[in-house]
Amino acid sequence: MKLAALALAVVALSSCGGSSSPSAPSPPSSDFAAQFDSLWTTFDQQYSYFDYKHIDWNALRERFRPMAIAAGDQAAFIGVVRQMLSALHDQHVVIRNPAGAVTTTFDPGYFVNWDRTVWQQYLGRGTWTQGRGDWGHGILSGTAYIQIGGWNGSILSANEFDAALENYRNAPRLILDVRMNGGGDDQIAFQVAGRFATSSVTTGYVKTRTGPGHSDFGPLTARTLSPRGAWQFTRPVLLLIGRQCLSSNESFISAMRQLPNVTVVGDRTGGGSGNPATFPLAGGWSYTVSRWIEYTADMEVIEDVGIAPQVVVPASPADFAQGRDPVLDWALSSAEAATSAYRREEWRVQALEGHAVGVLPLDENPEAVRARSKTR
Repeated sequence: MKLAALALAVVALSSCGGSSSPSAPSPPSSDFAAQFDSLWTTFDQQYSYFDYKHIDWNALRERFRPMAIAAGDQAAFIGVVRQMLSALHDQHVVIRNPAGAVTTTFDPGYFVNWDRTVWQQYLGRGTWTQGRGDWGHGILSGTAYIQIGGWNGSILSANEFDAALENYRNAPRLILDVRMNGGGDDQIAFQVAGRFATSSVTTGYVKTRTGPGHSDFGPLTARTLSPRGAWQFTRPVLLLIGRQCLSSNESFISAMRQLPNVTVVGDRTGGGSGNPATFPLAGGWSYTVSRWIEYTADMEVIEDVGIAPQVVVPASPADFAQGRDPVLDWALSSAEAATSAYRREEWRVQALEGHAVGVLPLDENPEAVRARSKTR
């Protein structure tokens, strides 16, 4: 599972939002000191998470610069740089070779609560319409279900999503599964989210590094979601998430969880939000630098921490090895309950109390839940 997750993460990183390469000249390939100093200075002036992560960037320079200068060739130099950058613990900081292949600098090693092979077995037991890329929709166990594997215009457009959603206009409930989605284009993500919003709502905030000091940021800027389309789906939605969710997908999740008809289910997201820009190294190599800090609507930093679900559904490698998808099972068995506004509030109260909600907790005495809620 971890290897599959890492492979998907590399693909996702290659499509995450961010700026293209600036026009700064690359240092000569033979001068490892110049290459190192250029990279170190760029991070020093651009990177957004030094203070948040309590990173001593000067100390890392002192440690790794002699090693970089002593490198025998470009590959060895890249190895030293990768080791230094791993200290940032940033999934958006990557190195690309001249052919465009991505080398990550940090893998958190999270267990991912989704398995494609097992998931496809579930699709085989329902009706399914495959999109032109990694997304599709259908009916599973009598419940409308949409899966979106990436926010990428090459596989999904707003018009295509609208056409799919039209099939479920009168559905009593909907499961929206983005557990496998590593990010992409914010614009497409918010266009999809807009189909579920009935009024404009603040979904989060960002601030961008703007000066030479590690604490030099521009103003805190609100991100807003507005209704889109001829009609909005306002019936209950179960949004399935997990550790594979990164970047623009976390922005999407942050937006969706502000909507009253949406319940977020599964595991915490991967915690990777940086709006990276790409900068050149010698010989066609390049690297990315995170430049902003993103917050949820509750002013919680997404980086490293991720976004917690309102309903935690435990899953393990053993479940998938036995052909089970606990998150999807829970959603399918609980979809009817999700039509109850009271039951959705019950799930939220249990989530606030730190309970992992599953089949048994759903049978808890509702009066006890109501009493606990009134005491808050």
